[in-house]
Amino acid sequence: MYDVCEEPRWTTWVLFGCSNAQEHPDDAEMGIAVITNDLGAQQVITTMSDRVCSLCGAPFDNIGQESALTPYLGHDIERFQSYGYAILKDDEIVEY
Repeated sequence: MYDVCEEPRWTTWVLFGCSNAQEHPDDAEMGIAVITNDLGAQQVITTMSDRVCSLCGAPFDNIGQESALTPYLGHDIERFQSYGYAILKDDEIVEY
């Protein structure tokens, strides 16, 4: 567990792609973008390693991290959604 006061809450995006996304319908999401910070990223990655895609049941691949464009999170959200990602906050994945 970490103290969210130690680091700004939303500084990092952790990206996960469905390992079977090529079989999803064209209008379906291809993965998940989770907003967190560096302290929470590892816990998100660990939790997501046990999760599967709700559409096809395939596991997720950790495809990387990006710095959040704070205070322009709205831009980040729109950009990731346009790429086919569902947007989640870390506390929707991990219990702190």
